[in-house]
Amino acid sequence: MKLITTIYLAIGIVLVMLSIVTFGYIQQTKEVKQSIAEVLETSNIIRESEQAQKLIIDMETGLRGYLLTGRKVFLEPYDAGKVTFAQTIARLDSITKDYKVQNQLVRDIKDIATHWQTTFSEPLIKSRASSHLGHSFKAHYDSVYSNTVLLGVGKGIMDKARNKFDLLEKEEELLQASRLKELDSSLQLTNIVAIGLTLLSIAIGGFLAYVLGRTIRNRFQRMNNLALSIAQGKYDVSLTDHKHDEISGLTHSLNIMAEKLQSSFTHLTKVNQELDQFAYVVSHDLKAPLRAINNLAEWIEEDLQTDDKEILQNFSTLRGRVHRMENLINGILEYSRIGRKALPTSTFSVQDMLKEVLENLAPPASFTVKASTELPVITAERTLFYQVLSNLLSNAFKYHHTQQGNIEIRAKELPSHYLFEVQDDGPGIPKEYQQKVFTIFQTMEARDVKESTGVGLSIVKKIVEEKGGQIWIDSDGSSGTTFLFTWPKSHALTSTPPKTSAS
Repeated sequence: MKLITTIYLAIGIVLVMLSIVTFGYIQQTKEVKQSIAEVLETSNIIRESEQAQKLIIDMETGLRGYLLTGRKVFLEPYDAGKVTFAQTIARLDSITKDYKVQNQLVRDIKDIATHWQTTFSEPLIKSRASSHLGHSFKAHYDSVYSNTVLLGVGKGIMDKARNKFDLLEKEEELLQASRLKELDSSLQLTNIVAIGLTLLSIAIGGFLAYVLGRTIRNRFQRMNNLALSIAQGKYDVSLTDHKHDEISGLTHSLNIMAEKLQSSFTHLTKVNQELDQFAYVVSHDLKAPLRAINNLAEWIEEDLQTDDKEILQNFSTLRGRVHRMENLINGILEYSRIGRKALPTSTFSVQDMLKEVLENLAPPASFTVKASTELPVITAERTLFYQVLSNLLSNAFKYHHTQQGNIEIRAKELPSHYLFEVQDDGPGIPKEYQQKVFTIFQTMEARDVKESTGVGLSIVKKIVEEKGGQIWIDSDGSSGTTFLFTWPKSHALTSTPPKTSAS
């Protein structure tokens, strides 16, 4: 399975779990909403029941006031209450239709109220309205009043209605308490389900992320170890990966790279061996004829025993050419060996090395050499650094245009490397030659004018760049030259900063 497919699958599983959480929460929310609606419905029934009982009281109060005073203004609460009571009972009948017991109580209350109106309140109102028409009407009203009101017939009827209301409210209160309990349970269940599913989603997502991350990390760690082995020169290494995904492709590429590097390393080793053999041949087979030529020239000169200056000059020139050729061969061999063999590193003082170089070069006493800054203690291949310093100082002495001169050496420590400067007050190097002088066999003057192989600065440049540094020249071409080169610290990467001119 492809790695990206695995990642998509893991994300899909997490999304499915989140969808389940959302769906479960929605379902529980619907149940909670239904429970709330039922609780509100119960509260509405109780409220309508209390409103109906208040209307009964209004009708009784209005009827009582009219019977006592005969003034129709007292019938206004009665008439209004009768209409509103009918509407309230109708609403109660509608909202209790799904509850058999409560609906039956509402119907009983409606029948009782109708009975109270038809058998008690309406006859009394009618009789009281005609009581002023004559004695007989007055006597009839008194009789009806005595047989109903004074005997508490109306109150008895309405007490039955009130009892029914009490039963209705009690049923609704019990139902409300039950529904509130169900609502509380629904809320708790909603929280439990939501939290549980969320934690489950987090756990599954975390587990999938852990397994996937650990698998990818382990595979990348193996590839990192392979890359480190390659970086350390162990090219005969490889990884086995049967996953057939994107990482497998990268592993395969690393294996191919290791194989190619191993092949190249084997070939390079063979080439180096051939170069070593070639160097031996050059050193032995080319130097031997030169030594023979030099010896023959000396023997012939001795046998001639002549004072002819021209002949003696020719023999001297011949031996000089032989000596130059031998120096060229040595320079070529030295140039070719740079970087091909590992040299031991050590910690040494550049200040002490400067003294050693000057003792070996033995410059004329008329030359002054000084270090204007403190020279550091560095860790490097001592032999190579000695070659760089020796060649630069040797050139400063050799190519000075006067018999005396001043040479100044400076060093500056930077974050990742050291910057060294070798400055002289010689003739200077024109801009157009400042790159050419580092080319092998390139000299500023003809070899017959100034004896030189043209290899020294090439060796210096190759050593500095092999160590990860840079070398360049700062000169106006007429007065003095400064050679600047960087040398990385032992812990620094082999990278160098941009060139900067000395100031």
